[in-house]
Amino acid sequence: MFAFIAKRARNAVLLLFLASVLCFALVVSAPGNVAILIAELRTPTATKADIAKVEEELGLNKPLLERYGFWLNGAIHGDFGISYKTGEAVGASLKSRLAATATLVAGGAVVAFLLSLFVGFVGALWAHRAPDVVTRGSALLGASTPSFFVGALLVYAFSVTWHVFPTFGFAGPVSWVLPWLTLGFLPAAVLSRVVRVGFEEAMAKPYVVTAMSKGLSRTSILVRDAIPNIAPTYLNALGTQIGTMVVGAVVVEPLFAWQGIGDLFLTGVRFRDFMVVQACLLVFITFFIILNVVVDICITLTDPRLRLQRS
Repeated sequence: MFAFIAKRARNAVLLLFLASVLCFALVVSAPGNVAILIAELRTPTATKADIAKVEEELGLNKPLLERYGFWLNGAIHGDFGISYKTGEAVGASLKSRLAATATLVAGGAVVAFLLSLFVGFVGALWAHRAPDVVTRGSALLGASTPSFFVGALLVYAFSVTWHVFPTFGFAGPVSWVLPWLTLGFLPAAVLSRVVRVGFEEAMAKPYVVTAMSKGLSRTSILVRDAIPNIAPTYLNALGTQIGTMVVGAVVVEPLFAWQGIGDLFLTGVRFRDFMVVQACLLVFITFFIILNVVVDICITLTDPRLRLQRS
């Protein structure tokens, strides 16, 4: 098991290196001259001398390999350069916004986890009856509804109509509820189908017939026998959905006026602030890679067959 974890960690480091190359290449290959843009922001009538001065300040006149090495060394130490738009350190901006994005994604993951298990369990408990039909329809509707539309409906219902939750801002647990529900609703719908199908397959296994012959109830069999059997598949799907939540945060954060990394990324794209875009992309990809490693290890721990194979 230790060898497997070491191998996954080694592969993760290699992927991080390749991701850093990709992030740097995407920004460097972007059309337009960044030096001209910054010089014109400083002085509308910028001359060639002003542009050359900006290139010298940012190191844009140096060879690409040297620029990449300088940027990578800084990124490893949390220094992602200076924002072209604000002049502030990008690393400091990421650090100040990390709490909002982490809170949003973690809360959305909890909502998706609990809601999907509940809906899938209810459908499996009353299979092919009215509760199962309702949960199937709800899951289909939820998986087809984009997050921004869900957020708009929640704001209208719980903020505008009933005045229960605030509509925007990162101001404590009360202000977290609507963003959590908005981000977790679609993944919960998708995961509930994974749970429902997994339960249906598990309940068709021979050990279920044996358990029923012993007089165990359907609820006991689902909890004691079915859940452990669907755990690896569910964890794999959950990891995938948590990854998509990071992308969803780019939509949900501006919707609720959260100053997170997703909002920072959109601002960087809007103003062609390449240093910000570069840093945000690297943070997102790093999160995906670490998440995949953690999920892979968790799946191995929950599946005895994989533990035996990888040991």
